[in-house]
This record gives sequence, C-alpha cells and structure tokens, in this order.
Amino acid sequence: MTEKTYTCHVVFQTHWDREWYLPFEVYRHRLTQVIDRIVDGLERKELEQFVLDGQMAALEDYLEVCEPDMEERILSLIKEKKIIIGPWYVLADEFLVSGESLIRNLEIGMKLANKYGKSQMVGYLPDTFGHVSQMPQLLKGFGIDNAIAWRGIDSDSSELIWKAPDGSQVLTVFLPEGYYQPVLNEDSFQTSMANYVEKVKGFAQTTALLLTNGGDHLMPKHGDMLGKINEISSEEIQFVSSTYEDYLHSLKAELPQDLPVYYGELRSNKHAYVLPNVLSTRSYLKQQNQLMEDELTGYTEPLLSLTTSGKYPARYLEESWKLLMKNHPHDSICGCSLDEVHREMETRSMKLGQRLESLQMEALATAGVQDAAESGSATRKPFEDNTVFTVFNPHVHSYFGTIRGTIWLKEDREFSLVDEQGQYYQPTILSKRNDRYFASPLDAFPEFTEGTFYEVLFSVEGLPATSLTTFLVAEGECRNLAIKKDSVADTDFYRINVENDGSLTLEEKRTGRTYKGLQSFYSSLDVGDEYTYSPPKHDITTFGSLKGYPIVEQSETGDISLLHYTLELNLPASCREDRLGPVEEKVKTEIQVTVMLSSHSPKIESKVKVINRAKDQRLRVRYPLGTSIEKTYSDTAFDVVERPAKKIEEFDAPKQKEVPVVVEPSLSFIRAEQNGIGIHFFHRGLQEYQVVPDVKEDILEVTMLRSVGWLSRDDLRTRGGGAGPGMETPEGQCLGTYTFDLAFEPASGCTNGNIAKSAHFYRVPPRIYPGDARGKLLSRLVEIDNGEVQWSAFYCSEGELYLRLWNPTEQEQSFQFSSGKEISAITKVRLDKSELTMLNDQNDMLASKCIATYRLQFS
Repeated sequence: MTEKTYTCHVVFQTHWDREWYLPFEVYRHRLTQVIDRIVDGLERKELEQFVLDGQMAALEDYLEVCEPDMEERILSLIKEKKIIIGPWYVLADEFLVSGESLIRNLEIGMKLANKYGKSQMVGYLPDTFGHVSQMPQLLKGFGIDNAIAWRGIDSDSSELIWKAPDGSQVLTVFLPEGYYQPVLNEDSFQTSMANYVEKVKGFAQTTALLLTNGGDHLMPKHGDMLGKINEISSEEIQFVSSTYEDYLHSLKAELPQDLPVYYGELRSNKHAYVLPNVLSTRSYLKQQNQLMEDELTGYTEPLLSLTTSGKYPARYLEESWKLLMKNHPHDSICGCSLDEVHREMETRSMKLGQRLESLQMEALATAGVQDAAESGSATRKPFEDNTVFTVFNPHVHSYFGTIRGTIWLKEDREFSLVDEQGQYYQPTILSKRNDRYFASPLDAFPEFTEGTFYEVLFSVEGLPATSLTTFLVAEGECRNLAIKKDSVADTDFYRINVENDGSLTLEEKRTGRTYKGLQSFYSSLDVGDEYTYSPPKHDITTFGSLKGYPIVEQSETGDISLLHYTLELNLPASCREDRLGPVEEKVKTEIQVTVMLSSHSPKIESKVKVINRAKDQRLRVRYPLGTSIEKTYSDTAFDVVERPAKKIEEFDAPKQKEVPVVVEPSLSFIRAEQNGIGIHFFHRGLQEYQVVPDVKEDILEVTMLRSVGWLSRDDLRTRGGGAGPGMETPEGQCLGTYTFDLAFEPASGCTNGNIAKSAHFYRVPPRIYPGDARGKLLSRLVEIDNGEVQWSAFYCSEGELYLRLWNPTEQEQSFQFSSGKEISAITKVRLDKSELTMLNDQNDMLASKCIATYRLQFS
C-alpha cells in the first residue's frame, strides 16, 4: 500500500488577546514588540507571510502608538500581502453579544482591512467558547464560505460541513490540537513537528494539513524560520509556508464528497474546554453590554434614521460601535480577566453611554423636536419643562401596552395627558420627588431649575411603529398608589402572594392554575474560577427568608400593583482555605424585590437589588414549572434554539476534561414549558440557565451572581486542569450592590416569534423624551405587519436606510411593508450590502430562520 504524501501548511500567526491576564496598555506595549519583530522578520525574508490574528483592533492599537517609520513599513507589508489582516474587528464571544454586534464586527473589520489592503476571506474563530447556530449564515452574508475553529466541535474529522438553521453552509476546518502551536519556536522543533503531524493526520480527509505556528501574544523567534521548515521536509511530508486562504484552496481541490455535516450551534467539550460558566461570570458586565447594545441599535440608530435628513454622524456611530466591540473579546465580555481589565470595561461602557445619550439628543434637536440652544427654532427650549413630551417607539411593530418614564414639571400638580388626536390618558404616578433640573445650552449659561419629577405609567393602544408621538400635560387627575401592609397583589391577570420563604404563589385567573415557589432565591458554594463553576465536596445551600412584612402599592382602579419585600440569606462568609466546605463565620446577604403587575400586560416584572456580602458562592433564582419538561427554547444570535433539558449533572471531571455541559445560554428569554404548563422568563444580562429536576416537577434556575476570586485554578472538581494563569481576582467575588431586571409569565401557548417580540419590547420599551414632534412628519417611517418577524437594526449607511429582519420560526413568514411616507423602492441586499434583488411590490417572504436586510428608498 502506497503511503500518502502530506503537505503541511505552516501558517505563522499570533493570537492576540487585547486584555486578559495583563491589562490592555501592558499588552499593547507587548504588541509593539511583537509586531516590530514580525516586520523585521518579513523584511529579512525569515518569514514569508504572517497572519495578524484575523482582527483589526490589534492593528489599530499598534498604529495609534507606533513611530511613523514603522507605520509606513507595516502598511507596505500589508499592501504586499505579507501581513494578512481581517475579517473581524475583534474576536468576540458569540453567545454573550447580540447577532447585530456580530454583523457589525464583520462589517467594520472588513471595511478597515480593505482600507489598508485586502481582508482575508476566512471565518477565523480560533478560541471562541463555542459557536452560535447562525454563524454560517453570517459568514456567507459577507461572501465567506469557510470557517476555522477549535472549541465546541465534536468531530473525528478535521474537515466538515457546518450548516446554519436556514441551510447556509460553510466548509469548516476543525483544529483537533487547537491553534496554540508555537512549534518552530522550540529547540527540538523537528521532533515536535513530527509528533504534531502524527496527531492531526488521522483527522484529515485529504493530504493537506494545517499547522497554526504561534500562540497567545507570542512573537516568532529570531532566525531563518523558512529554512527551518525546509530542513525537515521529506518524501512523506512536505512543510510549506502558507496562509489560511492558500491552505483552504489546496484543501478544496481534493475534498471528498461525503464530509460529515454538523447543524446549528457547536458547544461540545469532547475535544476542548468550552468553559460554559463564563455565561454568568461577572454578570454586571453582561448587563452593561446589553444595555449599551440596546441603546445603540434600539434607540440611537433608529432615532437618527427617523429624524436625520442629510447630516448623519456616520463616523461618530462607527467609532461608537468600535468602542462597544472592544468589550466583546472572549476574555473581556466573559469576565475571565484581571480586575483591572474589567474596571476598564466599565469605563468604556460609561463613555459609550455618554456618547449615545448625546447622539440621541442631537437627533431630536436636528429634527426640531427640541433645541440645544436658547436661540433655536424648535418649540421646546432647553430650560422648559415637560409640559409637552414625546414618546419614541423604535420598533417596526405598533405597540400596545404601558409607557413608563419620568417627566418633570415646574409645579407640583395633578394632571392628565392628551395625545395629538385629542385622546385623554390618566397616568398612574409610581413615584415623585422634588429636585432640580439642570440644562446647559450651547448659547447660554448652565442653570438649575426647581421642579417635581414624576415617574409615570400610562397605557396606549397601537402606538405607531418607528414614530415620535407627542403628548401634552393637561388639566385632570392622576392615579395615585395606595400603600398598605399586605403580602397579596391582585390584577386582572393574577393574584400573587409572598410566602414566608420569599417565594411567590401565583394564581392565574384565566386558567385557574396555581404555581408555587416562584422566584425564590438561594445560594450554594462555588469554589471554581472565572471560567467554571465547581461545588466543594461539602456544599451547603441557603434559601432566602422574608425580612419584615411586604408592602403593596396599588392604584385606585386596581390595574397596577407594586409589591415590595426584602429577603435575607444567612450565608457562609466564604469557603475554607482547603476549599472543601464553608467557614463557620456567617454574613447576611440582603435581596430587595419590587414586583410590578399590570392589567395591561401578562408579564410580571421584577427589579431585584442584591446586597452581596458572601464570597465563594453562586446565587440563583428558581421557577418551579408545575410539570416535567423535555426541552426548552432560548434565544441566541438571530435564532431561537430548541434545547434538550439536561437533568443529569456530574461534578468530577477526568484530567484535561470538563464535566458534561448542563447550563444553557440565553440572550433575552427562556421558554420552559410542556403542554402549555410552565414559565416564560425574560431578563437583561442573566445569560446562564439550567433545568433542575425535583420530585414532582422540574425547576428553571437562572444564575444571578457567581462569586469567585481566581482567574483560573487547576484544582477544580468540574474541570481537570487550569484554563489560564492562576491569578487572584478579588473583585470577581462581586461583593457589593447589584440590581437586576427580570420578568416572567405563565406559559400561554405563544409561539417563539411572539415571545421574541415580547422580549424585544421588554428590553427596548418605547421611551419618553422631552420635546414636541407635532408637525415634524416623524410617524411610522416603516412598519411590517407580521409579529412573528423580528428586527435587529434600522439604520443609515452611506446615505441609504437599511432594515434588518429575521425569522425565528420553523415556518416561512410573509409580511408587508408600509409607511407614512411613500416607499419608492425596496431592495433586498446581502449582509455586505451587495444587491440581491429588488422587490416588485411591498410584500416579501422570509424563509424559516432566515436573516434578511432591506434597503428602503422614499419619494
């Protein structure tokens, strides 16, 4: 039998974490040293080509600080295709950021790469902790027909076909030994190269092998690297300096027809850790990120699209996207870095929030809804109160439900509200306070104005899609809340009682069904690290108990009820030094809960403030489902994924392995029901959940906090080895006060599309802004008539208006566009904005699980 002759493509690369076990600026200084060495090696012909990790942020970071001569040299090498760049802006975690963020990541990354040279057309995903189901569709939308990945893949073949739920597919290269292979840096590289080939060729379906020579933050050693390759080539194995694109070209030339096919998301830990509990590490970072994503895609871009004609802050927005995405690399958003790194992330989020608020105010001023200057022409001037205000509905669907927000008036008074059509509304006053309003116009001195701030809530029927609707404060009476000591809250939908253990008993009036034990909080020990949950041998579980007596605030008509109560957990202060069980010292963690029920919505909303004083613990909230379930659904990037309920949990892992994954990801909602019995859960930033079996029913558990003090440890029960440097991270214990927004409702026969829409409105509710939009033609710029179809972006690009839609259902969905303006043309485009087809009319069909982008033109 003739032996195969293999060709091993050696790709010189470095995997660059912007921040991880060192803070960003320290890594950047190291980056300058590494890139200087790369440039020198290429110019000396020691290297033929070098891949700069597939992300443009590293190049930008370098160009910001390098000397002019080095900038000229590196840009010259990029133009000569000696340094390979693109396609991503950063190598993001896929489960902890939105699908829209992943699209903009590719869009901006490829734009920058093509500005400096040419982007490599490779779906490079070397170190993500698992992969979302729609990644093949996203890559294909930018003309990329391949992926190179490591974690999450359970395959005995290094070549496979990966299919998204819509049928899009990419040739995928699985790296069975991972990307971290600095083989030629070793003194005994000949032996190491031979050993590497023996390991990977058993996975290969062709004679083309891949060696990703390099590793995290590593530079190639000085010396003739190309000569080293030639030194060990033989008749059986040829080593060639290559790129990922050249390797893929060789691979495609001899691929067999029957490659294994993998569908949907990839989260297997058979070959490599997927580190699943990063879904809940430092959950405050996840909250902040989702808040900023919603501010950017939910309010800022749609508001600018609705109000701006001609002048559009395109660069400002692109730089804002880049600032957001600098928090998205897996070591950043996953919360598995040094404390310094995560403090800097919070600063980025703070700065981004300031930017987006300013851009929103600019949009309103540009449209004449309000003025930034005393001398402006808008009706509303900077120091005027909210006697006239607007409500912005950014969604492409009409809104039916409650509007909640704050207005301020110069006088403390009773009032009603009236809309542009003369319809009156009686608002409920949730709270009020006397305070000072501050304004700083462009052409006047800053001043404080005394006034009363009202947190109002009122119900609307059919608030137009993509609109600014004006409301006036008029003579009339508000609805005030009556306060009483009571453990029962009651509206048209439900009757809820707070039990002594702090759980809720819910009676559903429509069906007569009762759910018990809802929204109870408990803590157990966690002696893991920032990557992985690990219980000690002698664990202890502590449930909350009611502290004091609940308070109910209810409107006169009974349509709004607020239920306030406080729980206390008497917890071990930490684990013992041997990490086998708890210390004897106890501390008290306090949980303050406000539950809101409304007759205008089936959703039960809660604001939960946790004052955490315990270390080495995991805090969860529980929802008994009233039945046993076989599966759940939760949303990820452009998909709602059906997941088997994994009820068997293991705690002891073999060496270099993880225990089987039982926690699941969720961006904004979880559907846990069987035959119409169960719970729908909505949240911001609580992205890890698990189904836990009980005697008579299953329980949905959602992780709120993980308190851990180490970046990585190598003595965990649940993972058989370290995942990074063993550094202490005391701020990862999450001591202090944290506030969470969450909601739930009993299962009601809704479809996944209906729940996705409800979750989007929960995350991005219509918002109150100061100003007067009457006569500005700012109503219903675009609307679609199918609530199963979701939207992710409504924005301008290069003077054109784009709307991105997606179908979460298993069925094809038809829908129609409409507008308050005349639509002259609708063109369906790819994600890269290349033209696909022009619609003959204002109707279209969206296939199951399909993402579609539309360019809209108006007369």
